[in-house]
Amino acid sequence: MHCFVLLVVDLLLVSMSTLIAVVVTLPGPVASAIAAASAYGAFTLSAAIPVMLIFGLNRTVWRFTSLGDGVHVAGAAVGIVALTTALALVLDQTVLITPNLLILQSLLMLYALIGVRVAMRIRHDRRRRARVPHGSVGGFRKNVLIVGLGPQTDIFLCGAKEAGGENEIVGILSPSRRHHGRRLRSRKILGPPEAVYEVLHDLAVHGIFVDRIVVTLPPAALSGKAQAALVQLQDGGLLRVDWLPPRHSLRENADAAIDGLEPSVNTYLPWKRFIDATAALVGIVVFAPLILVVAMVVLLDVGAPAIFWQQRPGARGKPIKVLKFRTMGPPRDHAGRALTDAERVSTVGRLLRRMRLDELPQIYNVLVGDMSFVGPRPLLPVDQPSAPAARLCLRPGLTGWAQIKGGRDISSEDKAALDLWYIRNASFALDMTILAQTAGMLLFGERVDPNAIHEAWQLLRNDRPSILSADMAEHKPV
Repeated sequence: MHCFVLLVVDLLLVSMSTLIAVVVTLPGPVASAIAAASAYGAFTLSAAIPVMLIFGLNRTVWRFTSLGDGVHVAGAAVGIVALTTALALVLDQTVLITPNLLILQSLLMLYALIGVRVAMRIRHDRRRRARVPHGSVGGFRKNVLIVGLGPQTDIFLCGAKEAGGENEIVGILSPSRRHHGRRLRSRKILGPPEAVYEVLHDLAVHGIFVDRIVVTLPPAALSGKAQAALVQLQDGGLLRVDWLPPRHSLRENADAAIDGLEPSVNTYLPWKRFIDATAALVGIVVFAPLILVVAMVVLLDVGAPAIFWQQRPGARGKPIKVLKFRTMGPPRDHAGRALTDAERVSTVGRLLRRMRLDELPQIYNVLVGDMSFVGPRPLLPVDQPSAPAARLCLRPGLTGWAQIKGGRDISSEDKAALDLWYIRNASFALDMTILAQTAGMLLFGERVDPNAIHEAWQLLRNDRPSILSADMAEHKPV
């Protein structure tokens, strides 16, 4: 129920932003502008509902709004305007759409949607501070000096803020000279760790006596002089010194495992992302009517929700949510009997899979940077080949070299070999070839290309035999 209320509030803000934009930008009297806003506003609301649900704006906790939430709001605003434009051009070409209208509508929606979330966060912070006692049990806050500047420092500052007013962060010491005099979350960077005694003295002159020092860097990142000063303070019992444990990386050997497998034309990678984002934005507008039609068909066929997501490893192993239209019904029939996957796939679902229309929502994955139009397909962890790290160099794709050279008819190891061949040879011309051949595959079906598979294995064994597992090394290509 609460999510529905948040969706209604967002829709009201979008409606008001649209009305203001139409009245300000369209020529003529206000009455005629309002009449024009009714038609354009109907298209805007029709676009806003699915876009907001896709971006999940009504499922966030507003009082904890973060930068990531703001990015989602910005993406939703652009998506609403793009889809509104597409609907108006397709369904009612009499609606006057000007560049000024689109720009002003986008900005007003962005300000309104982000503004209400920021206001809720400020309101929550003020109420929280009002409930926090002004001091510790003894009546005074504990003054804390932080040594180190990095992610651990930011996390500690956030935690101290949410924990209440028992600790007061009086400053930060950073080994990097370029940080001195700057601020992190309103806390001033006072100097280097080597000057800890001088900083403590200067603070004491101003009546600030440090009770605790928190070190957010590993000892190896500090100079010998800084380590000696901190140990002396700790051993002398002058104040408490806490060393936070280092963060453990989940990518310990990922870079080593894929070293040397970057595409041969490294300068293509930044352009590849730019091309993907641009094409995805255009694709969402162009295919918006088709996406809406398919969504309605799915709702009528298997019911709500129309979109299904599944977590899969993306680039560098980062988990991503791959979106698809649902093609399967419930896991059990009316009698409670468990159904197989083959029984759950509907007739409409088979057609959508055959035409790859169930993957249309993945254009959004491309737009936000989780996927690319061309690249290794995102596989479930259980479906990954025995040497999965190497094929995760690039963003997974809607289609790829393995799809047009064998698709579902070849083993996961052959797919991995083809994917690694693509990683080594990635280029704009190759991407265009893959996209063109994907269109042929949709029309005429999948075909296995033994020559391409043999070439991929041959190149892989000659070029990078160290990345092959024992199973892959003994594999015989078709």
